[in-house]
Amino acid sequence: MDLYKLIDGQRLKSVKPEDFAIERVMQNIVQDNLDQLFGDAFLAAEFTVGNYRLDTVAFDAELKAFVILEYKNMTRSSVIDQGYSYLNTLMNHKADFILLYNHFYDLNKAEDYFDWSQTKVIFVAKGFTQYQKDAVNNPKLPIELYEINKYANDFVTVNKIEKSNFSQTAHTQVVVSNAKDGDKVASTLTPYTEEDQLSNGSEEVQKLYQKIKESILDWDNAIEVKPLKKYIGFRIRKHSFTDMHVQKKQLKICINCSKGELTDPLKLTRDVSQIGHWGNGDYEVSIRDDAKLEYLLSLIKQAWVNKSKLD
Repeated sequence: MDLYKLIDGQRLKSVKPEDFAIERVMQNIVQDNLDQLFGDAFLAAEFTVGNYRLDTVAFDAELKAFVILEYKNMTRSSVIDQGYSYLNTLMNHKADFILLYNHFYDLNKAEDYFDWSQTKVIFVAKGFTQYQKDAVNNPKLPIELYEINKYANDFVTVNKIEKSNFSQTAHTQVVVSNAKDGDKVASTLTPYTEEDQLSNGSEEVQKLYQKIKESILDWDNAIEVKPLKKYIGFRIRKHSFTDMHVQKKQLKICINCSKGELTDPLKLTRDVSQIGHWGNGDYEVSIRDDAKLEYLLSLIKQAWVNKSKLD
């Protein structure tokens, strides 16, 4: 990726790339900005568990899942083998991760509090080979790649290597046998996808979802679609602003504004601040057709604008 600075409103000046002096510099930058980059919270660095020392352990509060980050200051190394090893290590040592979480937050959460199916590994490097990108392109793999590059004048770029298949959040169910006896550790991978959620709705509901999605994605190329177990989330720079739960004959849409923040003169939404619901925010609306689509989008846009202002 080439980076330029605009001079006098018209002329481009190239910003020269700089190498990370050591891998630890890369690690420190990412660790200090985990929430902004990935929406995750830092738990530990150089965490030793089993036979491995994990560069960074983080936690996704939305998913209640652990995230392992590994940094590479070189491009030619395996990501599949190492990723699987880390995933299996975590599943074999759940108690160590629970203890880490409880110690960090001074809590006493039990194993069933965490969603182990959402565990993932993130590799961060200055670049990846095409072989590495192809290796993790399988949408069933809970392994993600991010390229990070440093430039003169303290500029840094971070770019996610997107998988070419349907937008998804991979999760894993790992069945562990007795590793001490040398038995194999088997993994069964199943992704959460938009397709899974949309299959719950009729053809009309699916078309309605696609129409809303296309309109939202036109607002900002930084908007991310994040399928979860019960709904599909839309986020801007890791901040959720609306979530959609696909039902047979309608879409239930949560708008992530706190009570009193949303301007809704037609009173299309209802207050769900005191009742259980799928998704984030205190407002919910159920729609069956596109009769009030533009008005609905204006409500969602209010949440998007608010979340866009956050760091």
